[in-house]
Amino acid sequence: MKIFPTNNYVFELTKESTDALSELEKNTLITDSLVSEWTKKTFIGQVDNKGFKIISSKPGRGAFCILEGTLKSKKGTLEIRIHKAFRIMLSLIYLFPIIGFTIALFTKEKEIIISLIFPTLMALVVFRFVFTELAFRIISRNGLKRLTEIIGITKLKKNEVQHRV
Repeated sequence: MKIFPTNNYVFELTKESTDALSELEKNTLITDSLVSEWTKKTFIGQVDNKGFKIISSKPGRGAFCILEGTLKSKKGTLEIRIHKAFRIMLSLIYLFPIIGFTIALFTKEKEIIISLIFPTLMALVVFRFVFTELAFRIISRNGLKRLTEIIGITKLKKNEVQHRV
């Protein structure tokens, strides 16, 4: 089981990769850092002749997912993952129930502690499988949809190969 979800895709383009990358570059605010900014462009990030590493420019939640891809001829690969800053914040949120349980372990009676095991585990499950997974699915789907429109993705296939841990 992975703590943070990722999606990997292979796809085909309607046009050559150079045309798709130039179209993506027109719609991307080119910057070295993947940080949200107010812009009229669709994405923020880096685009070069081999691929791209971008985030959505949507204020507030656009930086949650990083879209990183490589293009060759009319084919490409895409990895969508949670931004490192959000992974750190989510890790802290995942630790809150564990910290609360640990504090209770040292301050309460042992019989009361046993009754806190189930709520602690349920809090972890809810944080990971409800909040994080739901946010990732919605935001990554929106980013993928916008990317598909811009670079002209025709055949999109989910690839179960996991590149990162």
